[in-house]
Amino acid sequence: MRKLILIFAIIWVSSSCKSTYTVTVYNLEPAPVVLAKDIKRIGIINEVGDRATSENIASLEALVKATDIKLSREGTEAALEGLLAELQKDKRFDTVMILSKTASLWERESNETKTIPWRDLKNLCLQNQLDAVFSLAFYQTDTRIMEKKSSMEELDMLRTRVVIPARELTLETLIENGWRIYDPFEEKVLDEIEVNEQVVTQAKGEDALNALRSMTDRADSLVSKSRGSGSAFGMRLKPSNKAVERQIYIKGSPLLVQAEQAVIDEDWLEAARLWQMDLNHEKPAIRAMACHNMAVLYEIKNDLDKALEWAIQASTHDDGKAHSQYLETLKTCASQKLQAEKQWEAIALLRK
Repeated sequence: MRKLILIFAIIWVSSSCKSTYTVTVYNLEPAPVVLAKDIKRIGIINEVGDRATSENIASLEALVKATDIKLSREGTEAALEGLLAELQKDKRFDTVMILSKTASLWERESNETKTIPWRDLKNLCLQNQLDAVFSLAFYQTDTRIMEKKSSMEELDMLRTRVVIPARELTLETLIENGWRIYDPFEEKVLDEIEVNEQVVTQAKGEDALNALRSMTDRADSLVSKSRGSGSAFGMRLKPSNKAVERQIYIKGSPLLVQAEQAVIDEDWLEAARLWQMDLNHEKPAIRAMACHNMAVLYEIKNDLDKALEWAIQASTHDDGKAHSQYLETLKTCASQKLQAEKQWEAIALLRK
């Protein structure tokens, strides 16, 4: 018992002595993919072949596998639709279309190296007057099945709720999909990315098969994740705000401690007032912490110029690793923001 109390005391002391508080900031980053200005007409293709449905579905594993094959088809369609919807929002493109039955382009390749059929892709573009091809390169699901004893309520013949033995079924489905952008005329892969996502579904039933049949939301979750994956791939053509974590000092001086509640409440005016009172602290380390906190505050406000000024002051007071690393991070963020803003300007010009 004493040992247990000691463990809880150590946990409480360590948590109460935490010297920083984590906040989230959003920084503008450039688009990972930049297409040539003359790419105006886009075709979307599906490289994924059709999987055969299992004939024997008597067992739970076989039924899950058969269900996954059906859901994979729906997920593939949703992924393509998500990409189509995202690209159609982009006014840089004159035409965006999904081309059907294109998986056969890869099936015709006789060698085992999965060579990209550039000639066929080029002919496809010429036939449909396209400049580039976006592709769902692969899509597959892998489901882990977990089953255990449980209980559930049901109504008996007298409409009274009773507890009966049940089986709890958990399905963890990993969705793996890959995307590519082809320039058939230059024979280049302009972008390639793999995305992994997970859908976890739980249900109870009198037996495992009944539990599986009651998972009515599993298909919707998988389709939603897949559509989001397609949309996210289309967004790689635009600058975006990325969420990152920063640390604010809440220990070291009475004023830093006092400012903690203001930070939690996001009362940045009060927090800044207290931090600025520490700028003349006798200890350089405290002055550096106050400057660091001011830098994070201006990063939250998306004023990276001011954030850099405060970060430089923090490094001047204390040239420790934490302050110098944050200064270099801010320099990178400022450079990326500038690049992203130039991309937005170029995109705006192309839309006119």
